[in-house]
Amino acid sequence: MKVAIAGAGMSGAYLYRLLDEEGIQADVYDVKRRNPCGLHSCAWGATPTSEVRKLVSRFLEPTAYELQQFDSINIEGLDIPADLLTIDKPRLINDLLCDTEVHTQPFDPNDYDRIVDATGEARAFLGPTSGPQFLAPCRQYRIKLDEDLGMSIKISSLGYEWCFPIGNNEYHMGFGNLKTDTTEFRPSTTGVMERGKILCRCNSKVRLSSPHATQPFVSGNIVGVGESIGAVAPLAADGIVYAMQTAEMLVDHWDNLEQYPTDILKRYDWMGKERQGLNRLFAGKMPSIRELRAFLHHTRIAGLSLSLKQAMFFFRRILDSQTEAEKSLG
Repeated sequence: MKVAIAGAGMSGAYLYRLLDEEGIQADVYDVKRRNPCGLHSCAWGATPTSEVRKLVSRFLEPTAYELQQFDSINIEGLDIPADLLTIDKPRLINDLLCDTEVHTQPFDPNDYDRIVDATGEARAFLGPTSGPQFLAPCRQYRIKLDEDLGMSIKISSLGYEWCFPIGNNEYHMGFGNLKTDTTEFRPSTTGVMERGKILCRCNSKVRLSSPHATQPFVSGNIVGVGESIGAVAPLAADGIVYAMQTAEMLVDHWDNLEQYPTDILKRYDWMGKERQGLNRLFAGKMPSIRELRAFLHHTRIAGLSLSLKQAMFFFRRILDSQTEAEKSLG
């Protein structure tokens, strides 16, 4: 079987290594990136530690890619117990690909028996989704700063600003939002742009649709994986672990693709409920108890110890921030 993997991000690179382990050779394609890290979007945070290590250790020594480990994260001034890592995602992807050539020229789909769409939010080969797309634009910075800023999230309208330490006095900072223009974003930490050195900056998008609204997963000889099939947590926007998990699931279903969509929907059913909660927030309403429980389920498997009361506080902050934003525009 002649196989093409379209997309050399986390899901594409991990899938390449899995297929190689099975003796299946795949050609890897991606567009040429102009930003220094070569990724779109870059991202650095991964949870929980045990699952990240289990997945990476299938091929590589996971601790070699760990930049910092955290036992808490500050969200809106509250220190939330957590099991979080920042990882060197660009180097991890490069090592998973094992120096295989990543082709940047277009290819003829007719030349391949199977094409894996790992193009993330673009869904370049699977095409339009069954449900409405939720694509959140993001503005990202990598900044070197000789200060201890810690790991934090600040809620802003229907999105949030983040600050993730990535070692060597460097921080990955950014802002993503479904309702606000992010292109002019500058970190809210006073003077950070002036005191620090900007190493990299870029604009990107992240798909928050959930797998339930990102079908089909299979179309003819094309099958999707990772963000291209919506395997990103709609409210927290984390997807590194799910990129690797869906790649494993695809290989497990390689000779039985009919069952692949069913098992994806079953495993990530909580993402569909989270998406429903996001729909309510988008409409200016509080998520239902069922949707809040789905969010808490996600936070538990992601290594965060969050109470229902705290979740409701954060969502109320989102709604209040939306109201403030609308008033400022009016």
